Amino acid sequence: MRNNVPGLVNKSGVLCAAVSLVAIAAEISFAPKALAQEGQATSSCCIDWSKLNLTAQQNTQIQGLEQQWYKEFNEISPQLRDDRVRLQKAIADHNSDPVQIMALQQSVARKKEQLSNAAMQNYLSKKKVLNETQQKQLEEMIRKEMQTRRAQMYPGANASPEPDRLQNLMQRIWPVNDK
Repeated sequence: MRNNVPGLVNKSGVLCAAVSLVAIAAEISFAPKALAQEGQATSSCCIDWSKLNLTAQQNTQIQGLEQQWYKEFNEISPQLRDDRVRLQKAIADHNSDPVQIMALQQSVARKKEQLSNAAMQNYLSKKKVLNETQQKQLEEMIRKEMQTRRAQMYPGANASPEPDRLQNLMQRIWPVNDK
């Protein structure tokens, strides 16, 4: 199960990067590793909140939000798992009703979206608890985790390839300023 989290838009206004960050950051913050396997929650996979120098009050609020997330997760994930199993059985059965298969597929999609939305809301609530410096630290932690995950998912993709002629032409026509 993959969830979504917000990112930053660079000064050139590239919204695509923000959308990518949204997609990856929620997964980083809230997708319990076992959801894809067994549907059981584990701790947040990469956010070490203690590295953000939280005050006692912030820590209490973060812990409360974490408990809220696990409550929602534990309510929805068993239903999602059951629907996935029923969908797999229905697809494998040559006598299954196509309408039932579609209904199960829609139910799975709804529950996945429900979990994704709950994770996003929880992340945003946690981020509100932080001061500006802590938010910047959190964003940096997420960026590092995104790089690590990309490197694991696509080994060798981080190697910077030589730009081809089309890329050179496009850069001359539409220069990109990173400043």
